[in-house]
Amino acid sequence: MRCDRTDPCQNCRASQQECVYISSANEDAQFRQRLTELKEAQDAIDDTLRGGVYDRPKPPTGGSQQKRARQPEQIPTDDTDSSADDGYLEPTPLAVQDAAYTDEADDDVEDLGFRIGRMRMGERVGGFYRPKIADEILASLQQSPRKSSQSIPSPMTPGTIEELLQPGPYFTAPSINLLFSEVSSREDLMQYLPPRSIADGLLNWYWDAVHRVARVVHRPSFAQRYETLWETIETGYQPPPSLAAIVYSILFSASVAMSEEQVFELCQCSRQELKDSLQLGTELALGRAHLLRASKTETIQAFVAYLLPMCLNEISRAHSTLTGMLIRLAECIGLHRDPAEFGFSPADCQTRRLVWYQICYLDLKTSIVQGPRPFIQRHGYTTKLPLDVASLQSANNQPTWNDMILSMIRFECQEMQRQNIEFRTKLDLKKLTLTNVVSKLGAFRTEMDAKYGLYLNVASPTPMQRMASLTLKMFDGLLYVNTLSRYMTSVTYRIPDRLRQVVLIKGTEALEASVELEIAKDLQKWVWWSSSWQGYHSAFLLLFEVFNFPLRREASRIWKCLEFIFSDALVHFPPVEQKEGPLNIQKLIAYRDGKARFLLTLIAEHARAYQKAKGVKMPVLFKDSMIVVTPHKDGDDSDPRMPLNYAHEEPEGGAGSSNATGIPSSITPGRAGKQSEITQPPSKMSSEGRAGPPYEFLRTTDNTAIHSSEFSPWVQVEEGEFDGDGNLMRNTSPHAYSRNLAPNEGSSATYGETITQPKDVDPQMLEIDWTLWDRIFPPQMNDGHLDISDDGFWNIGDDLV
Repeated sequence: MRCDRTDPCQNCRASQQECVYISSANEDAQFRQRLTELKEAQDAIDDTLRGGVYDRPKPPTGGSQQKRARQPEQIPTDDTDSSADDGYLEPTPLAVQDAAYTDEADDDVEDLGFRIGRMRMGERVGGFYRPKIADEILASLQQSPRKSSQSIPSPMTPGTIEELLQPGPYFTAPSINLLFSEVSSREDLMQYLPPRSIADGLLNWYWDAVHRVARVVHRPSFAQRYETLWETIETGYQPPPSLAAIVYSILFSASVAMSEEQVFELCQCSRQELKDSLQLGTELALGRAHLLRASKTETIQAFVAYLLPMCLNEISRAHSTLTGMLIRLAECIGLHRDPAEFGFSPADCQTRRLVWYQICYLDLKTSIVQGPRPFIQRHGYTTKLPLDVASLQSANNQPTWNDMILSMIRFECQEMQRQNIEFRTKLDLKKLTLTNVVSKLGAFRTEMDAKYGLYLNVASPTPMQRMASLTLKMFDGLLYVNTLSRYMTSVTYRIPDRLRQVVLIKGTEALEASVELEIAKDLQKWVWWSSSWQGYHSAFLLLFEVFNFPLRREASRIWKCLEFIFSDALVHFPPVEQKEGPLNIQKLIAYRDGKARFLLTLIAEHARAYQKAKGVKMPVLFKDSMIVVTPHKDGDDSDPRMPLNYAHEEPEGGAGSSNATGIPSSITPGRAGKQSEITQPPSKMSSEGRAGPPYEFLRTTDNTAIHSSEFSPWVQVEEGEFDGDGNLMRNTSPHAYSRNLAPNEGSSATYGETITQPKDVDPQMLEIDWTLWDRIFPPQMNDGHLDISDDGFWNIGDDLV
């Protein structure tokens, strides 16, 4: 029901009812303004669900009577969405869901991937299987000219690969004894339990450093069980195995979260010794509790608490396998059904809900790293969130902060991640449009701000409030990046600049929030958990973007984050040379280009080495001709730019008009966007001084034909190229694969073929729904201008190098 926001509104006045939207007694201007903003956001969502209702003529608002009840209307569902606004904006075909391996794979090599700085990457990038990622990187590096004569150190040194394939300091491998060893009943269950004083110290640290970010127990209930354990031991009896398991797992979590110095001060031993002892105790207790046929919630709860500190940034297939077993065990005892349906007590309801949503986290985390997809489906459970935020308000409706809010934000964001995976599947099947997906992400952020804004937007936030705010900001940015990043390699039609701007803005915000969660002094107590937020694959995306386009508006902010993320890898990179005067934009860009080349070459070589060791199999439909390199403007190395998207042109003289060279002279990025001028992309000069093609396809005989410098997993590509006469030439479209039309072996692109528009594709069908887009991202902020001007002002300082 629409509201005209008068007091009383038109609908209420017509039906002679008291207005329930805006109370005339409330004179709070800020409240009224906030309510108006929320209603406008809701209207945007309604417009999306109604399939363009904003284009319909408005009903007369005169003296005619209007009913309060909503009139029935056909609202298209996601599965029946027939909108073709962006139906042919294709994702890259080089990212697929499922992986395969050869029988010659070396299983002695850890399946954790390789580590560069704080980023760990394996066969999957952003959750997708990318077996050609090394070829993509190296092709782009080869295509782009170097911008500096400064020598770049070789990223490959003896022992480098072996070192970067090794696990990090927080990696903990589960023991095979957990599943396949028989536990003797005569073995002392308490042999690994530390003295009461040390256990109390560990528990205190757990409440402070673990419970707030990885909550899995109801604190009052567990405190009673903890005392029961010691009372049982003091009387000379063995505690129940499930009780021993939950206590061991909680103490084990605390040991993972402690530093070496803290452990030594507490118990005069090394951190590794304490952690190993408590891990063995946990596994012994879980085995004694008959984990594989457990029906007790406490046993499953202990198993969850055991896996949470293991599944941080370094996740092996063993962790993923145990998580799959955990999901089946949890569903067997009904954790996927809300406990209120079975009449559990409030404390039991809280515990079971906490356990279930931590299982959902483990499911998402392991599927993103090891694949192929989450086991838990969005409609496969009815368990409610552990706590309704409304219950946290006091009687006078003043918001009161509670540490549970952080967990609530994380749970809601992770479930939106799960829903976003479904959106991506529907996008690939053409059952949902990209505009609708982005609008749903915007509606989610609006809802989260309305629900938690009063708790987060305070004058003097506590560390936990800052962490919650950063967490929400990070997850919000990653939702957009995960959705749009695949479209930045669209081979048939280039992603519009306004969509690319969203990736840059949201990706930079997510990266900054992630870095802040690690470096903020008041958040150091929880820094052990920071690697669980994300694996910094978005840093890889943005590194490639600022390498190809160094004048991006967000370039300095991105590089500041990259310096922190890849600090270990850049420690041997030479500092900027200042012999020829002070640092200027050209020198800064050249220096950053060298660092980007160093990092990208390092990533490519280690990706190739890891994939070779693990026997990664290539899909037969993957062709080298699918790797297309970003074109650059001739003679402007400092500011390479993509030509605009010809598929979005709106010729002035009709559908068939064009200029003398066959290139559109202008382009309209959207109904509400500004007109942009487009010039013919000049051909790139080769080393012999001849005009060469502005694009280059890789035509190699195998996957190892490239051995030095460049290509992007998110590279932009166009649908054609130009010969010396300015005629538009045809490139092989990788979307022969994406449209299930496998190219034959002899279909490589050849120069001289005239490009033909697909007969079943109308260029106007590629238009994004800019009316809705403008409601989500106002044109004043999302204007599609990605770069600073060549002579624009750019702050230069030491921290930007």
